[in-house]
Amino acid sequence: MKQPHNPTDDKPMVDNRPQIDVPTATETMNAETATGPGLSYWQLVRRRFLRNRYGVVGLIGCLLIVITAVFSGFIAPYDGETKDRTAIYSPPQMPKVFAPEGGLTRPYVLGYAEEMDPNTFEIKFVPDPEVRHNLALFVKGDPWTFLGLEFETHLVGTTDGGFVHLLGTDSLGRDVFSRMVEGTRVTLLMGFLVMAASCFIGTIVGVSSGYFGGVFDMLVQRIVEFVRSFPDLPLYLALVAILPRRADPITVFILFASILVLLRWADLSRELRGKVISLRSMDYVRSAVAVGASDQRIIGRHIVPNTSSHIIVWATYQLPEVILLESFLSFLGVGVQAPMVSWGTMLNQVRDFQSFAAAPWLMAPVGMIVISVLAFNAFGDGLRDAMDPYSND
Repeated sequence: MKQPHNPTDDKPMVDNRPQIDVPTATETMNAETATGPGLSYWQLVRRRFLRNRYGVVGLIGCLLIVITAVFSGFIAPYDGETKDRTAIYSPPQMPKVFAPEGGLTRPYVLGYAEEMDPNTFEIKFVPDPEVRHNLALFVKGDPWTFLGLEFETHLVGTTDGGFVHLLGTDSLGRDVFSRMVEGTRVTLLMGFLVMAASCFIGTIVGVSSGYFGGVFDMLVQRIVEFVRSFPDLPLYLALVAILPRRADPITVFILFASILVLLRWADLSRELRGKVISLRSMDYVRSAVAVGASDQRIIGRHIVPNTSSHIIVWATYQLPEVILLESFLSFLGVGVQAPMVSWGTMLNQVRDFQSFAAAPWLMAPVGMIVISVLAFNAFGDGLRDAMDPYSND
């Protein structure tokens, strides 16, 4: 039987399904170019790191601190042991650019005059308009050496050869700013030495233990557990206490760094052992074993490169920890010894409340410690995120 004609049948069909945009060939090529096909792993790490503002700021801070340490003799106005006998516990001198009579002038600082409070009989420092020192860049001063060469030019100083104490002076009249800049070199040197030695020992022990396994792995892990079983702080104090106090300061510095290394390599070795155990079962490692590659080649060409990202990130976090530890032990008087200057030895002068109340500017190295720790931690965070370029932001 013939069905009746329905007028709606003549209307075009409407597709209500969601439309999917198919990219054109040009769009696909542009997308591939944006993602950077063919880039190496380290190129991807660099690209991802540069997009991390927090990490870039940390890197800039780290570079500035390292530059300060390398060129400390040029940046510091005076040698760390230079004494100004006329300024004991002198407050910081703030640079001024406005002349007393009004208007702008070249930067200068005012000296201080001592006055006694008639009620408390306490000595106070008040600005003395009669003592004025004009500031200038690239002035001659105390000699300093760099790479065996001797120089006398400093970044900032006075035109008349007088003293300028931007952060005040200590109990012997030594410039706090100059000593803080000089201490940057010693503190960072300690941090880099301990970090590098710990990375070297921990990498060798951890990779060897995880790769060879067996009885060797069992013996090595028992040694690692023995080292990690000691409480850090009491052992540090006990070991540092036996250092010869009459020895040369450089000898004490090296022995102090060795003690720190002795107890800091174990954590990295344990972490690398676990990663190597998982890597040695990968196909490319088994293929290398099948073709007869030696253990040294497999470790050097396949195992260690694939653990380098973990080693680098661990090192960036280890450095601020060593800086804090060295500053703390030197503050207690059991770390770096005079005449070497570090941030911790400078803080050793304000262990009692009276010294802090009389000269709070002696706490200036605390600012450098905080800035350094924050900078290296920020750099480590950015580097940790960049080491996984294929993860989602």
